Amino acid sequence: IVGKNVVEGAYVETGSPMYTIADLSHLWVKLDAYESDIALILYGQNVAVTAESHPGRVFKGTVAFIDPVLNEKTRTVGIRVNVANKDRALKPGMFVRATISAQIDALGNPFGTDLSGKWICPMHPEDMHDESGSCTICEMPLIKAEDSDFASGSSSKTEPLLIPATAPLITGKRAVVYIATENEGEYEGREVTLGRRTGDYYVVLDGLNEGDRVVVNGNFRIDSALQIMGKPSMMNASTAGNAQGKPQTKCPVMGGDINRDVYADHEGYRIYFCCPGCDGKFSKDRDGYIKKMKKDGIELELVEKEPSNEQ
Repeated sequence: IVGKNVVEGAYVETGSPMYTIADLSHLWVKLDAYESDIALILYGQNVAVTAESHPGRVFKGTVAFIDPVLNEKTRTVGIRVNVANKDRALKPGMFVRATISAQIDALGNPFGTDLSGKWICPMHPEDMHDESGSCTICEMPLIKAEDSDFASGSSSKTEPLLIPATAPLITGKRAVVYIATENEGEYEGREVTLGRRTGDYYVVLDGLNEGDRVVVNGNFRIDSALQIMGKPSMMNASTAGNAQGKPQTKCPVMGGDINRDVYADHEGYRIYFCCPGCDGKFSKDRDGYIKKMKKDGIELELVEKEPSNEQ
């Protein structure tokens, strides 16, 4: 009884409501979903609900409503879940937690439920039928699933390429992972395009292939070692992921073979020359020479800091 409109001895006219009685065999669970997760939630998805008052027990529910408006204060979206409660274990007012497991495609979009030809209740999506009629729970007329929001979501069934969230080194708009090469103990940096983060994994949209062996721990240590050796790394955006990159072998000024005892450091790069005289010409347009070397696919050697004395 959720409402009482009479007291003992009161006069009641025909048709006057005396009590309001609620059927607690079916409850609504009101959830708050974070803004970053709302794209993974679809109508009709299965939900696992747990309550502290019943440890170890899982209540099954179905997403029946997604609030079209975002709560600007909490940055969350309200979700309504229908949960069966035949034994009255759940009580109105309880706090619960819920888990929604979404299957995603290669682009990180959740799979839509195939409801073609089905009839569904707008209030109780779990009540599904093969023919038109009324809902067995609330007796509302059923509607075609194709005419509702329950049939939304991706129709693609292509599986995504995932890597652990610890694998990529993310700096600004770039993400770099390190993969093992054919030579034992050697690694190379690969710039990748990441999609949605799903739990402990990232969806990879571009830059990796299935079967690549990706480093998931110790990334920063490998990155530091590769920077010292002048190989593709997180800090070297021009060559990270560039399989065609090549070390410097020619002087950028005269074009002769480099002498590794003659060099100049500029903006974290070490540039080698064929003779000391080229250093002076290089200093007149350092950025221009470096830009041309990068354009030619040269892997510029990185230095941790620029020395005070140049040779």
